[in-house]
Amino acid sequence: MTHSRGERWPRTVAEARQVQERLRDRLSCSDDLGPVRYVAGVDVGFERGGEVTRAAVAVLEFPALALHEEAIARRKTRFPYIPGYLSFREVPALLAAIARLKTTPDLILCDGQGYAHPRRFGLACHLGLLTDIPTIGVAKSRLIGEHGDLPEEKGAWVPLTHKDEMIGAVLRT
Repeated sequence: MTHSRGERWPRTVAEARQVQERLRDRLSCSDDLGPVRYVAGVDVGFERGGEVTRAAVAVLEFPALALHEEAIARRKTRFPYIPGYLSFREVPALLAAIARLKTTPDLILCDGQGYAHPRRFGLACHLGLLTDIPTIGVAKSRLIGEHGDLPEEKGAWVPLTHKDEMIGAVLRT
């Protein structure tokens, strides 16, 4: 399998790690989005005992958050579940779902890590580089990093740090 840049998709953890380490220097973590009209959310599930990866994308109009478009794609699962290498399992199906959209989102929110990753190259970073669309990782659990006490009020946040670097934020929803 190849991805949109023409390279063969990694089949081993060693190959995947090399891809992460090579591509992470191409990341931009600056806040220069510009106007946002369409925000996409992406997520992945698995069918047939994990043999099939099912990706879904929903595009919402911003700021109304009204559903504008949606797409689903299924692909054979070709990479095992290994923490820190989720993009190699999920991105092929996500790319297929995004390719079915008529609207190009201005921003993609990903169910997974972005920069808050041991090699600073989680699923959101990988998907953003391959699509050339800004992405934000919105993970449900912490892979790495430490944070202070999170206030109880909705919308409160504290920095997530790792090795003296701010790598994300912990948010109270």
